[in-house]
Amino acid sequence: MEIIHLLYAFGVTGFALTLFFLLLFILLAALRKKYLPDKKKAAAWKAFCFLPLLIALLHCILFAAGPMFLHILPFYLPIYIPALLIALYPLLSVKKPLRLACTPLVFTACLVCSFLSLYSDRISDYSDQSLSKAYLSLCDLFERSYILSDWKKTDYNRLREEGLALIRNSEQSGDLTDYYRALDLFVESFHDGHMDLTIYDKPEYFMDKYKSFHDYGLSLLTLDDGTTIAVNVDEGLPIKEGDIITRWNGVPVDEAAAAVAPPFTTPLTENEKILKMFFLAGTGEESVTVTYLNPDGEELSIELERSERPLSRASQSLNLFTHSYYEEDFAEYKMLNADTAYLAVEIEEIDPLSDALGYVTGDHKAAREKYRSILRGLRNEGMRKLVIDARNNSGGYDEVATALASLFTREKIYAFSLGCMDGHSPKNLTDHYVLPDGEFSDIKVLVLTNMGCSSAGDGLVLYLSRIDGITVAGLSDPEGINQETGGRAYLPGGVEICYPVGLILDADGNPNIDCDDTRMSRNSVDIKIPLDREAALKIFRREDYELEWAVETLKKSG
Repeated sequence: MEIIHLLYAFGVTGFALTLFFLLLFILLAALRKKYLPDKKKAAAWKAFCFLPLLIALLHCILFAAGPMFLHILPFYLPIYIPALLIALYPLLSVKKPLRLACTPLVFTACLVCSFLSLYSDRISDYSDQSLSKAYLSLCDLFERSYILSDWKKTDYNRLREEGLALIRNSEQSGDLTDYYRALDLFVESFHDGHMDLTIYDKPEYFMDKYKSFHDYGLSLLTLDDGTTIAVNVDEGLPIKEGDIITRWNGVPVDEAAAAVAPPFTTPLTENEKILKMFFLAGTGEESVTVTYLNPDGEELSIELERSERPLSRASQSLNLFTHSYYEEDFAEYKMLNADTAYLAVEIEEIDPLSDALGYVTGDHKAAREKYRSILRGLRNEGMRKLVIDARNNSGGYDEVATALASLFTREKIYAFSLGCMDGHSPKNLTDHYVLPDGEFSDIKVLVLTNMGCSSAGDGLVLYLSRIDGITVAGLSDPEGINQETGGRAYLPGGVEICYPVGLILDADGNPNIDCDDTRMSRNSVDIKIPLDREAALKIFRREDYELEWAVETLKKSG
């Protein structure tokens, strides 16, 4: 059923063609000895060897040729490579030593390409259309194929109307800025972290978005008690690290932040509030008026001048808040003290072959054994408690996540289902589970997550949270996405839009983890790690406050 899911998600064309090429090659290889002695039959045999290449060329003309050819071509190589090898087969198999090696090599290449075609991205190319027509084609594509349209209650009529209004400006002026803005707003409207806009012809478009936010020497962060403080403050400012900020340019900070549109979106409203506050500190003109409380509780206002900065302070502050920066002494796993170990899981990938096998079988044995070996080593060093760090986990294969989780439970636990869309209704094709292994079920586990944890990382957090005795904690919930990526739409102006195509369902038949139109988390932490002034100061001093909190929490648990 996993194969059927892939065919629904990525389409049957590539798989059908490569499977046909494979079967044709088997036939041609079998007939080679019989036909080669006869010149006429040999000529016919060689002509048939060119059939896959002719089909591949026709496919290329229909689906790849156009302005974005070089970007599209790599995704069709699983179709074109076996076609080319079969065309060369008569030449490669002339001499006996080469012939003996050539047949199994071409067969293997065809077989591998047939398998790879199951995972080849679904391509839609509108790059040779006019701006307006391409945008309407994009809207039609998403209304027809985007797997979360109903879940997110997407209003495509509104998107068409608002997008075309901007695009017509570009068509009249010849300046593509409004066209790119329309596509940017289109992608942002879905609040889907698996959707991505790339503009090859004008990459500076995104840099310009960041440049619209300035630097006034500080960033802002809201604490659990609702107060907003200054963080990442330049030395020499009257405002100091941790001072309470009450107004930005005369507007209460909460009200001012609500009106900010960050240069990128995030699915959950609660996580977006953090972004908005960081970027609020970049809004203004040549100067801004900031109102704050001094240590005596006196409310003062100061005018801060805009300064030049090569990198966005808001982005830097976000990286500090999420610990998304290089650490020289980083280790994937280690002992933190005599009985508490640390395991960082940054991605759910092992190697392409075992990942693919784990996906189609629902049991990633290689991942389980990798983590078993690591955890055995840590237990030999005295591990009785464990911190699993899933912060900023970029995702991968959920089967890696379930394999790791299986080491902590002796019960079979439902994880997720692979599905497809049956009209407008999700359809379950097969269920995947956290299988019972339980070698480390006696270990006390605390999982750390944050707003940078996404996709299969989001899944890892969810599956671990279902195991008795495991606690998930974070300053924020994970990003809130878990569907399978693989869709690509190409538009004029060097535009590529990526989007999810593989439907992952929960036990109720709804999309797994992904937020709906309410933008509320469906994978909340068990414990929200307290964020007070002292905690914030530690974070922006590059101390790992969350890890310290986790170790102390495990210590108190006995």
